[in-house]
Amino acid sequence: ANVNIDRGNLGDTVIGAGTKIDCLTHIAHNVQIGKDCIIVCLVCIAGSAQIGDNSWIAPSAIIRNQIKVGKNVVVGMGAVVTKDVEDGVTVIGNPARKFER
Repeated sequence: ANVNIDRGNLGDTVIGAGTKIDCLTHIAHNVQIGKDCIIVCLVCIAGSAQIGDNSWIAPSAIIRNQIKVGKNVVVGMGAVVTKDVEDGVTVIGNPARKFER
Protein backbone atom coordinates (compact mmCIF):
# COMPACT_ATOMS: atom_id res chain seq x y z
CA ALA A 1 0.00 0.00 0.00
CA ASN A 2 1.14 3.51 -0.82
CA VAL A 3 4.10 2.37 -2.92
CA ASN A 4 5.24 4.80 -5.61
CA ILE A 5 6.93 3.34 -8.70
CA ASP A 6 7.89 5.92 -11.33
CA ARG A 7 7.77 5.16 -15.03
CA GLY A 8 11.12 5.25 -16.80
CA ASN A 9 11.95 8.07 -19.21
CA LEU A 10 14.98 6.71 -21.06
CA GLY A 11 14.67 3.07 -20.04
CA ASP A 12 12.14 0.94 -18.23
CA THR A 13 11.66 0.67 -14.48
CA VAL A 14 11.96 -3.09 -13.90
CA ILE A 15 11.06 -5.17 -10.83
CA GLY A 16 12.24 -8.79 -10.95
CA ALA A 17 10.07 -11.84 -10.36
CA GLY A 18 9.54 -12.77 -6.72
CA THR A 19 10.60 -9.36 -5.39
CA LYS A 20 8.50 -8.11 -2.48
CA ILE A 21 7.99 -4.39 -1.80
CA ASP A 22 6.62 -3.14 1.52
CA CYS A 23 4.50 -0.03 2.16
CA LEU A 24 5.54 3.62 1.82
CA THR A 25 8.39 2.84 -0.57
CA HIS A 26 9.49 5.10 -3.43
CA ILE A 27 11.13 3.62 -6.52
CA ALA A 28 12.22 6.30 -8.99
CA HIS A 29 12.46 6.22 -12.79
CA ASN A 30 14.68 3.76 -14.67
CA VAL A 31 15.40 1.66 -11.54
CA GLN A 32 16.16 -2.02 -12.07
CA ILE A 33 15.55 -4.42 -9.19
CA GLY A 34 16.59 -8.06 -9.53
CA LYS A 35 14.71 -11.25 -8.69
CA ASP A 36 13.70 -12.32 -5.17
CA CYS A 37 14.64 -9.06 -3.42
CA ILE A 38 13.00 -7.76 -0.25
CA ILE A 39 12.38 -4.00 -0.08
CA VAL A 40 11.07 -3.11 3.39
CA CYS A 41 9.00 -0.04 4.37
CA LEU A 42 10.05 3.60 3.94
CA VAL A 43 12.84 2.82 1.44
CA CYS A 44 13.77 5.37 -1.23
CA ILE A 45 15.57 4.17 -4.36
CA ALA A 46 16.61 7.09 -6.59
CA GLY A 47 16.66 7.20 -10.38
CA SER A 48 18.63 4.71 -12.49
CA ALA A 49 19.81 2.69 -9.46
CA GLN A 50 20.32 -1.06 -9.89
CA ILE A 51 19.68 -3.68 -7.21
CA GLY A 52 21.02 -7.22 -7.76
CA ASP A 53 19.13 -10.48 -7.20
CA ASN A 54 18.39 -11.73 -3.67
CA SER A 55 19.24 -8.41 -1.99
CA TRP A 56 17.50 -7.09 1.12
CA ILE A 57 16.93 -3.38 1.74
CA ALA A 58 16.01 -2.64 5.38
CA PRO A 59 13.54 0.04 6.59
CA SER A 60 14.28 3.71 5.91
CA ALA A 61 17.32 2.99 3.72
CA ILE A 62 18.12 5.40 0.89
CA ILE A 63 19.92 4.43 -2.30
CA ARG A 64 21.27 7.36 -4.30
CA ASN A 65 20.73 7.73 -8.05
CA GLN A 66 22.87 5.68 -10.46
CA ILE A 67 24.16 3.39 -7.68
CA LYS A 68 24.75 -0.30 -8.37
CA VAL A 69 23.97 -2.64 -5.47
CA GLY A 70 25.25 -6.16 -6.13
CA LYS A 71 23.62 -9.55 -5.66
CA ASN A 72 22.99 -10.97 -2.17
CA VAL A 73 23.54 -7.58 -0.50
CA VAL A 74 22.00 -6.43 2.79
CA VAL A 75 21.49 -2.68 3.23
CA GLY A 76 20.96 -1.97 6.93
CA MET A 77 18.18 0.07 8.51
CA GLY A 78 18.53 3.79 7.78
CA ALA A 79 21.65 3.32 5.65
CA VAL A 80 22.38 5.94 2.99
CA VAL A 81 24.09 4.28 0.03
CA THR A 82 26.24 6.80 -1.87
CA LYS A 83 28.68 4.40 -3.57
CA ASP A 84 28.33 1.12 -5.46
CA VAL A 85 28.10 -2.03 -3.29
CA GLU A 86 29.78 -5.27 -4.37
CA ASP A 87 28.11 -8.70 -4.26
CA GLY A 88 27.52 -10.40 -0.92
CA VAL A 89 28.25 -7.41 1.32
CA THR A 90 26.30 -5.91 4.24
CA VAL A 91 26.40 -2.11 4.49
CA ILE A 92 25.23 0.09 7.36
CA GLY A 93 25.32 3.74 8.41
CA ASN A 94 25.29 7.20 6.86
CA PRO A 95 27.11 7.15 4.56
CA ALA A 96 26.80 3.39 4.15
CA ARG A 97 29.98 1.41 4.77
CA LYS A 98 30.84 -2.27 4.78
CA PHE A 99 29.93 -4.07 7.99
CA GLU A 100 32.77 -6.28 9.25
CA ARG A 101 32.05 -8.99 11.80
